[in-house]
Amino acid sequence: MAHTRTPNARFTKPIKTEITMVGNKPTPKANESFRIRLTGSLEPNDVREAIIGGKIRATTLRTMRRQLGLNIEDVADVLGVSKRTVSRKETNKATLSATEADRAYRLARIADMAIELIGDPKRAFSWMQTPSVYLGGKTPIQMLDTEVGTDLVVESLHAIAYGGVA
Repeated sequence: MAHTRTPNARFTKPIKTEITMVGNKPTPKANESFRIRLTGSLEPNDVREAIIGGKIRATTLRTMRRQLGLNIEDVADVLGVSKRTVSRKETNKATLSATEADRAYRLARIADMAIELIGDPKRAFSWMQTPSVYLGGKTPIQMLDTEVGTDLVVESLHAIAYGGVA
């Protein structure tokens, strides 16, 4: 089990990761962080290349969506596309555009952070879909459609983790 830290992370606990090797390529296990499952790495340059290089598949996003208990509409709203676009890309095993992939990574980052700071995946996934007064009555998932909204979600997570009300 390797311990890694995300560069410039806003939280300081290490993320536990298990990596298996397939040939020369490290492959994440099922209990791996959503960011690694989505992009294959936590290294910023590798993540950026995966995002802008069209390497993130809609099928990987579908797996993440299902594990988080989200429906197509939730993901479409985060990605800024129609439900039909998400459905078509998942069915055709297409890759995400750079913008879609960047927003999918935002969702993965927040899911990982919620698990780390809340401590239990089921509670974290439930929290992500529960309206919050701190977020103006919206769910954390609904706030991920903008970077400002995402910042509010991060603040809310920190308040929960470090003794505040959110």
